Amino acid sequence: MKYIFCLLISCTTLFSQTWTQLTDLPGAARDDGFGSVNNGAAYFGTGSNGSFIENSFYKLDLSTNTWTTLTSMPAASNRQYASAFAFSNYIFVAGGLGNAGAVFSDTYRYDIAAGTWSLVAPKPGNAVWGASSFTLGSKGYLVGGKFTNSVGSDEVWEYDMIANTWLQKSNFPFGARWRAAASVLNNVPYLVFGLDNTGTGAFRKEMYKYLPGTDTWVKLADFPQPYKGRIYSAMQALNNKLVIFGGYDTLGTFFNDCWFFDETNGFVQGPSMPATVRKGGMSAALGNKFYYTCGISGSNIRLKETWMLDVPVGIKENFKGELFSVYPNPCSGTLSIKQTNEHQIQAIELSEATGKKIFIKEKVQGQIDLSFLSPGMYFLRITNSEGASEVKKIIKD
Repeated sequence: MKYIFCLLISCTTLFSQTWTQLTDLPGAARDDGFGSVNNGAAYFGTGSNGSFIENSFYKLDLSTNTWTTLTSMPAASNRQYASAFAFSNYIFVAGGLGNAGAVFSDTYRYDIAAGTWSLVAPKPGNAVWGASSFTLGSKGYLVGGKFTNSVGSDEVWEYDMIANTWLQKSNFPFGARWRAAASVLNNVPYLVFGLDNTGTGAFRKEMYKYLPGTDTWVKLADFPQPYKGRIYSAMQALNNKLVIFGGYDTLGTFFNDCWFFDETNGFVQGPSMPATVRKGGMSAALGNKFYYTCGISGSNIRLKETWMLDVPVGIKENFKGELFSVYPNPCSGTLSIKQTNEHQIQAIELSEATGKKIFIKEKVQGQIDLSFLSPGMYFLRITNSEGASEVKKIIKD
C-alpha cells in the first residue's frame, strides 16, 4: 500500500539571528561542566580538561561579556557531569562524576556575595551523574542521569533551595535519560534528547514537558531531522522559545546546528554556529541572548571558545502553510518540486534515513531524478531564495 507523507518541519528566515565570538573562558579548555545564570551573570565550572577533572569556577558578566575567575569548589570536590540550579544569591551544584569513577550525591552552595562554598543537604538515595537539571522558582530538579554502576536512571528529584530538603517525584515515565537537555520556558519545564537504557542504549529524539502541579510528563514532538536522537546537546529558554544547540548522535556525528522550539511552531531550524562542530559544552541564556562555552570537537579536541547567539524579539519565525509541494510521493523516477510562493528554489539536499548525505544541488529547475535510488525512505531539504527551508519525507518505490 502506498502513502502520501506530509510536511515534517516548519521553516524560518534566519537573517536577523547572529552568532558572535566572545573572549575565551580564562581557564583550561574542557567539556562536561555546568552552567547557570543568576543576577545578570552566567556561572560556569568544573568539567574535564582531558588530563584531570576540574573544580575551577568562573563568572561571565552578561552586560559587559567579561570573565572573572572565582573561588574554586573545595578540594576533593572536582567533578564533571554535575548539575546546577540558581536561586536568590546562590548557585547550587549537585552530583557528578569525580576522579577514579567516584559518583557524588552531595550538594554544594555557592554564596555569590561572599564568594564562598558550603555543603548543604545531599541528595538521598543513589548518587547520580549526567542528570538533566532545571530551576523552577525556588526549587531545582534533577531528571535521570546514571548511577554508580553506570545504569541509567529515570528518577526525578526536587530540591527546595529555601528549606534545604530533597523530595523524590514520580519517575520519568518514558524510561531512563542520561545527558538529556532541559530548560524552563514560561514556567513550564521541557526536556529533549538523552540516552535510554534499552539494550546498549538508544539516543532519544523526543521533546517532553513537565507539569509540576500534577507531577506528570507529556510527550510533545519528535526532533524532525532525518538523523537519530542526540546526547550532549544544550537547551536554554529565551524570547518565548527554546534554543537547542549542538550535540552528538547515534552515528557518531557532531553538530554545530541550532534549533528553536515552541509548542505552536514546533521545531524550527536556526543559524548554525560559524565554527567547528561540538558537544558537551556549557550554556546559559539571558534576555534575547544564548551563550555557549567550551565543549569537545568532532576531532576530540577540547575547546574554550565562548559564543553568543542574538535572537531578537519579533523575528519572523514561520510562514503559514507549506513552502513547497513534492509529487509524486511515493516516487519511482522523476520527483517534481513546486514552490507555493514567489520565492524560488535555491538549493536541495537529499539524505538517507540514517542522515548520510546523497547530494546537494543548487538552482534546481523543479524536477530531480531519483531513479538511481534503492527503494526506501529518504529526506529532502529544500531551501528557497530567502533562506527558508523545510524537510520532506520521500518514499522511493
